[in-house]
Amino acid sequence: MSPGERHVAWSHLRTWVTWLHDRYELAVEDRLPRCWAQHPGLIEELWALKAWREEIYGADRPSGQAARYWHAELRQVIQAATTVYAAGCRTGHRAGRRLAADDSSLQQRWAAASPITGIPAATLAGGPQRNRPGQWLSPAAMAEALDDGTARALSTMLPDHICCAGAWWRPGAGGWTRITDAALITRLDSWATRMAAADAQAAQRRTAPPERSDVAAPGGGDSGSGATSASPT
Repeated sequence: MSPGERHVAWSHLRTWVTWLHDRYELAVEDRLPRCWAQHPGLIEELWALKAWREEIYGADRPSGQAARYWHAELRQVIQAATTVYAAGCRTGHRAGRRLAADDSSLQQRWAAASPITGIPAATLAGGPQRNRPGQWLSPAAMAEALDDGTARALSTMLPDHICCAGAWWRPGAGGWTRITDAALITRLDSWATRMAAADAQAAQRRTAPPERSDVAAPGGGDSGSGATSASPT
């Protein structure tokens, strides 16, 4: 805004807030703090309310539903006026303790922070891959591959690493992203080989016939010997 535009806009906002203050009885318990004009955030909130109301009531066909939404937002702003923006101003205006723009140490801390803190690595890697053929599978495609047996999870203990179409995949970017880390792929292949061998041994034991052992006849004799005792002479 030019200085002239700013002057006119500020004058109009003050006039509108005066109307709002009286029309909605905001003097009761100082629901709208007297020092509202000294709180930049509250100024922005009121400016937005003014613009929104003008859009609603100035439309060719005003919307009653939109008007109800506006009044609900008005109540939210009034609540925030005394609990957020002007908290502690009941006995008089209390200015903010400091401005971030003038605090060099605070600016340095903000600059040193990472905007991607807390975002999983798989999600970050999956973003660019989503638009590259062969690097991303939709949840539906992976589910279909699991159902028809063309995909398998590494194990029941590690279900989030799946082998499909000769590659390893993991969740990311709203679907499944292809793993491209060579070291991780080598480890996954090794684990899969060992687990497959263990599964094969377990299956072999389950299908093998039970072992049989010969049991000696009672008395320890050989029933088929046919031996006879000698006759006395």
